[in-house]
Amino acid sequence: MPNTIETATRVHRVTQPDALFRAVADQAPQVMWIVNPKGAVTYLNQSWYDLVGGEPPRWYGHEWGEVVEAQDLIQMRERWVIATTSGSIFEGTRRVKAQDGKWHTLSYKATPVFENGKLLCWVGMDADITEMMTTAAALRFANQELEAFSYTVSHDLRTPLVTVQGFARLLGQAVQGNPNPKVGHYVERITTAVEHMGRLVDGLLALSHVTRRKLHHEDVDLSKMALDIFDMFHKHEPAREATLRVEPGMRVQADGRLMASLLENLIGNAWKFTSATQHTEIDVGLSEGTGKEWVFFVKDNGPGFEMAHATQLFSAFQRLHTASEFPGMGIGLATVSRIAARHGGRVWAESEPGNGACFFFALPVV
Repeated sequence: MPNTIETATRVHRVTQPDALFRAVADQAPQVMWIVNPKGAVTYLNQSWYDLVGGEPPRWYGHEWGEVVEAQDLIQMRERWVIATTSGSIFEGTRRVKAQDGKWHTLSYKATPVFENGKLLCWVGMDADITEMMTTAAALRFANQELEAFSYTVSHDLRTPLVTVQGFARLLGQAVQGNPNPKVGHYVERITTAVEHMGRLVDGLLALSHVTRRKLHHEDVDLSKMALDIFDMFHKHEPAREATLRVEPGMRVQADGRLMASLLENLIGNAWKFTSATQHTEIDVGLSEGTGKEWVFFVKDNGPGFEMAHATQLFSAFQRLHTASEFPGMGIGLATVSRIAARHGGRVWAESEPGNGACFFFALPVV
């Protein structure tokens, strides 16, 4: 490392604190660098040279651009203009060609350094995320294969199920009037099991559709959508006393059909679990906006649940209540979770027994 410091000293006049910083930086396992206010590199630590080769002052000034992928270099320049104009952090990813000829993906981030209000330089760091990107790509591929398998299996199960269901119906007609009561009971059990499996297959296909569907972003009026969905449920049970409160003006850029499915599942969930209450109350609104995401909620006055079970709510076929208490297959909230994830968002729930439940979904600001 002393040779690196001596070389840097010959190129620039380095003060004792500078030399100390560079000596420490050369020990860092990640790439560190300094650029002047005009964007020219004035320092690169040893990790950079270990990656791309050479020795100081090689790659100083703007030479480092020679080993950066062309498109990434263009993007870096665009982000540099934005960062230097607005005074924001300079960050992004870039692909760098290593001395062995392989491309490495680096995540970079730099912050400006001021002294007495004057910009001195930018200090940045790169993290090599090549292995992480490779793992993420492999995981995406595995998930795609799993979804394709799930869709194929679910789709192919439909035909034999329809066949079994048809023969079960014919068998039921054939044994009518049989003096043995067990015969009718057996046929009924077969029919019920086939219908149950049919609903499971439909659920799997619905989940697969959410994942495989290509997103079509558009301006979505969540407020109007919530009102329409509530009206649909209320028309099926006009006698039920119910109140819906919807915050006006809630709009997002998202896939309209998937947003309709998300709200229909959340409002339908609230409608179902408030069926035993004297007066159903459902609130749909905007919880907060952070500038990076909008957080919406659907709240009800149903029986609620223990938060210890909250994490399993969004998994397929997971239920906290029996079918005799509240009907369902445990697909709705899993669908909500996948729709939010497809949009780069997230979902979670808050509740306590006897005090209703509140389901949140966050969507990134587009």
